[in-house]
Amino acid sequence: MGKWEMVRLGDVCEVLDSMRVPVTASNRKAGIYPYYGANGIQDYVDEYIFDDELVLLAEDGGNFGSKTRPIAYRVSGKCWVNNHAHVLKPKDMLNIDYLCYSIMFYDVTKIISGTTRAKLNQSAMRKMTIPLPPLEIQQKIAATLDTAAALLKLHQQQLAELEALIQSVFYQMFGDPVRNEKGWDCVKLSNLGTLNRGMSKHRPRNDPKLLNGEYPLIQTGDVANADFVIKEYSQSYSELGLKQSKMWSKGTLCITIAANIAKTAIMGFDACFPDSVVGFNANEKTNNIFIYCWFGFFQKILEEQAPESAQKNINLRILNDLDVILPPKELQTQFAAIVQKIDQQKALVQQSIDETQTLFDSLLSQYFN
Repeated sequence: MGKWEMVRLGDVCEVLDSMRVPVTASNRKAGIYPYYGANGIQDYVDEYIFDDELVLLAEDGGNFGSKTRPIAYRVSGKCWVNNHAHVLKPKDMLNIDYLCYSIMFYDVTKIISGTTRAKLNQSAMRKMTIPLPPLEIQQKIAATLDTAAALLKLHQQQLAELEALIQSVFYQMFGDPVRNEKGWDCVKLSNLGTLNRGMSKHRPRNDPKLLNGEYPLIQTGDVANADFVIKEYSQSYSELGLKQSKMWSKGTLCITIAANIAKTAIMGFDACFPDSVVGFNANEKTNNIFIYCWFGFFQKILEEQAPESAQKNINLRILNDLDVILPPKELQTQFAAIVQKIDQQKALVQQSIDETQTLFDSLLSQYFN
C-alpha cells in the first residue's frame, strides 16, 4: 500500500447526527422502512428521516474491540436511524464503500469513553483517521473487498444450507418427532442406552491441582459451541483431576444440563466432563447420531412431554423419561451415514470460510493498518 495521506473523518464526511430521532419501541408504528441502531436493523417503521447512501458507525452499544463483528455498516435508501449510531455521508473525494470498509473494524478502544456502557462520542469520532488514496484506487480497493465479502457470504450460505439439510432429511425419513405422524413406536430414552452424569468430585472444582494436564476436559461451553462433533476443548485435567472424574469414550453424546441447557454434541475424542454434562451411549436399538438429531427438536419435545418447570432445570430423571420415536434400526443407520457425509461437506465448506475470512482480514490489514 502506498503512503497515502491520513485524513480525519470529520474532514471527509458530513456528520448528520443532528437529524437522528430515537423512538421507543412502544411509540413506533410498524411499516416498511428499516429502523437502524448501533449494530443494524432494530425494527421496521412507517416513516423515514433519511433517503441516501450512508455509513452508520456505532456510537454506543457497538461491537467495540471485536475482530469479527463490525462497528460500521452501509445503508441505502429510505430509513430511520436512532441516536445509537453516527450517520456519515462521504464527501466527493471519498468512496462510500471504501469509507465503510476503512472503519468496519477500526480500533476505537483507546478513544471510547464510559465505564458501564462504552461510547464513541462525536468529537472522538470526527478525529478518527483513515488513509485517503485517489478516488480510483479507493474504488478498486472497495471492489476487491466486495468480491472477498461476497465469496465469504456465499460459503456461509452454503454452510447454513447444509445444516438445514440434516433436519430436512430427518423430517423426510422420520417425520416430526413431536407429532409422530408416521406412527413409530415410542420408547423411553432410558431404554435406548445409558445416561449418566459426568463426574467432578473434588472441591473446589477449579483447584489448580486438578487442571492443565494431558486429559481433555469437556465443559458446557465446549458442547454448546460445537457443531455436531466436539473437535476442541479449552481445559484439561491432571492425573489428580482424572482420578476424581471419569474418562468417556469418543462418540459419546454429550447433553448439557446446566448453564447452556440441553445443548448436544458428539465427542470427537476421549475426554472427561463434569456433572453439568450428561453422557449418552446408545444400545443396539439406536445410534448416537440419530439421538443427537432427535435432540435437535428438544425444545418442542420438552414442551410436549415435560412440565414447564423442567425447561429451566433439566436433570437425569426428566431425560430418562422422555419418549423417543423408534424407527427401524436399518433406517436409523442409513440416516446416520447421510449425516456423516453432510458433515464431511460442512467441514470442507468451513475450511473455505476460514480461508476466505483470512484473505478478507489480510486485505483489510493491508489497506487500512
